[in-house]
Amino acid sequence: MAVVRSRAKRSMLERREERLAWAMLAPVLIALLAMGVYPALSTIWYSFHKGGSFGLGMSLAGLDGYVRMAHDAQFWSALRFSLLFSLITVTGQMIFGTALALFANMKFRGRWLVRTAILLPWAIPTATNSVIWAYIFNDQYGLVNSLLLRFHIIDHAHLINWLGSAPLAVTLIYVLAIWKANSLVALLVLAGLQAVPEETIEAARVDGSSSWQALWRVTLPLVRPTLVVTLVLRTIESLQAFDLISAFTNGAPGTATQNLGLYINLQIQQFGDFPYGSNIAIVLMLITFAFIVVYLRTLYRPGVS
Repeated sequence: MAVVRSRAKRSMLERREERLAWAMLAPVLIALLAMGVYPALSTIWYSFHKGGSFGLGMSLAGLDGYVRMAHDAQFWSALRFSLLFSLITVTGQMIFGTALALFANMKFRGRWLVRTAILLPWAIPTATNSVIWAYIFNDQYGLVNSLLLRFHIIDHAHLINWLGSAPLAVTLIYVLAIWKANSLVALLVLAGLQAVPEETIEAARVDGSSSWQALWRVTLPLVRPTLVVTLVLRTIESLQAFDLISAFTNGAPGTATQNLGLYINLQIQQFGDFPYGSNIAIVLMLITFAFIVVYLRTLYRPGVS
């Protein structure tokens, strides 16, 4: 009987703890439903409608919005730029960020200063970064053209219109995005490197491995989970980029730097076309999920370093 009573008391205590846990989680769950699930379901619902203005006066249209999208040249242009932007900037961020992390992980005097400097680009708000870069590359009063004039590389009759030329503007956006986020990559990878036992690396060197071989065969495999998580996070952010591009070029010149995020904003905020903007948002969400699945299936191997 004593054993039965003990089990009953334990069961009651577990139920009370479970109810307490759910009560403490309730605010978070409600917030997630309000800010995540509801907007997602609303977007899906709007995507099967057409017409209306800012969500009013819409009518069911099935897949008409997706058919319209298939014939929308501006959508395909934005999609192409989004994919290129993600591919180029994430690759650059991973390469330069990992290199910075490896450098910051080395033992030398003033290492703390290097680590602090690495974080500066990320510490500055994205929109502020973009505005600063826009002023620096302004063709009339920007710092870059002023320096080129001072050193007689160009003259006042041949100022370089950095943001008015599609190739130059696209290149600058790539550089800005890489410069802005490689510090975050460096921070995440550095945290992974700190967890790598020094004895493991030294054992590899004792076995005859060079520093380069130890890096490729020991260090990077051990931080693979960190690299995969970082890659996924940077890909998601790059596909959904908005403030960096909006504050720097706002899609100009023409639509050369317009990505899907800006095109969704154009449809919803300026034209009030909630259904078509939702169609584009759904496609962007599916592309993001596809990238995540591919990354996890090809790069992440549970239990393998």
